[in-house]
Amino acid sequence: MRSIPAALAVSLCACNYSVMDIASVPDNPTYAHDVRPLLSDHCLVCHSSPPDRGAPSYFRLDVYPDTNGVTGAGNMAVTLLHDVTIKKMPPGVGSTEGVGPNGAAMLQKWVDNGAPE
Repeated sequence: MRSIPAALAVSLCACNYSVMDIASVPDNPTYAHDVRPLLSDHCLVCHSSPPDRGAPSYFRLDVYPDTNGVTGAGNMAVTLLHDVTIKKMPPGVGSTEGVGPNGAAMLQKWVDNGAPE
């Protein structure tokens, strides 16, 4: 019975909730320059190839284009923004966790600009 709390603690520590918010929101964020580094800090431990910790395999966020029948970050931009906005992702986020207000604002601006690569 003691192994379940220990396993939960290890899996939660593996997610990067303690990464600071980005310093400022860029005017014209792109995936390669701005969004991917944010995703690397908060999302790619699960949503890359291969997916980990129960993440779905039909999409990945470590690449921009769709690849081999798997949807890339470019086509997941709106869903990504939605899940971050409603605090569904990263999992277990609280009011001061997740991508941070500047990170969320950058994702919003990226989507508003058409999610450029």
